[in-house]
Amino acid sequence: MTAASASDERRQLLASLLSDHEWKCDPPTRTRLEALQQCLPPAVIPATRGNSVYPAETEWTLLANEIERYLDFRRLRHLEAQLHHCPDADFHFDRNDWEVAHAAEAALAAHLRHVHEESYVPEQPDLYLHVH
Repeated sequence: MTAASASDERRQLLASLLSDHEWKCDPPTRTRLEALQQCLPPAVIPATRGNSVYPAETEWTLLANEIERYLDFRRLRHLEAQLHHCPDADFHFDRNDWEVAHAAEAALAAHLRHVHEESYVPEQPDLYLHVH
């Protein structure tokens, strides 16, 4: 992937994130992301450091974190829509639904990891058989 295609992909993801009515960012985050979107150079103009204003590193980190959450939101929304036998666009699944599903998925992964790494049987059984 070239730098131009990666930049174009980020630009498209950010536009999708900001236009998705089901994905609600808190207002300060949304404001920062909208400002960041304005700083991104258009796809047809190569980015140069000459006169361009580049966002601070913290803004790129915010964008990366929010896009990571948004991509997971889209994955889970698609999965839930498939389970309900309807198109993604017709399935109501918002950020709150994603937070619940994401937490449940993390809890399941932790449980499966525990089952794989641990045992339900105590490590050292009693050496003495107690009969009453």
